[in-house]
Amino acid sequence: MPKWISPLFTDIRNALGESVVFSNWKGRGYFRGYAKPANPNTVKQQAHRELMKVLVARWKEIATTDAIKQAWNDVASPEQISGYNLFVKEGRKSEISVPSSASGTGSATITVTYTLGLGAADARIYRYDGTTWVDVTPAGGLSAGANQTFDDTVTVSGTYTYFIADGRVLVSGDTAPQPYQAISKWSLDLVNGTVIEATCSATVS
Repeated sequence: MPKWISPLFTDIRNALGESVVFSNWKGRGYFRGYAKPANPNTVKQQAHRELMKVLVARWKEIATTDAIKQAWNDVASPEQISGYNLFVKEGRKSEISVPSSASGTGSATITVTYTLGLGAADARIYRYDGTTWVDVTPAGGLSAGANQTFDDTVTVSGTYTYFIADGRVLVSGDTAPQPYQAISKWSLDLVNGTVIEATCSATVS
């Protein structure tokens, strides 16, 4: 592995064009030839890229005031990252899904399956019917681990979307649930390389 000793440059990193890459290993500088990173564009990669795309769009949708951005920044501060970075971090690790339809007499039961991208004590699950936000987090709280479930009961026909939310993010004077707390409504579709919304059309007769 080529090495260098220079009175001018004690630490050089990153690439020089697409010819040489400089780095450091155990305090020793080295360089190597540039190799273009592989990009097989697998279905899994496509799904994760789509998730990133929709999360960025979601952030733009909710971060509409300085107060909201500051509320996210305040929660992110202990991790020494921005509120936007925290939002994306939690969103990339979260998944939520519901059946596309449900029905019943008097009420309909919707099974919510979720994987939290943030601590269970801080997470909430919100239901949105196009007008009203409702916190449907079970009384006993949410659980860590993949593919946890609980049942939510609705008594009115409608289309319901479910979100994983961060309950810590709250602008002074507001009461939860708030749309800007809601992070992700998606699960990864590793068959088609996309993401699926947690939306259920419920029919109550």
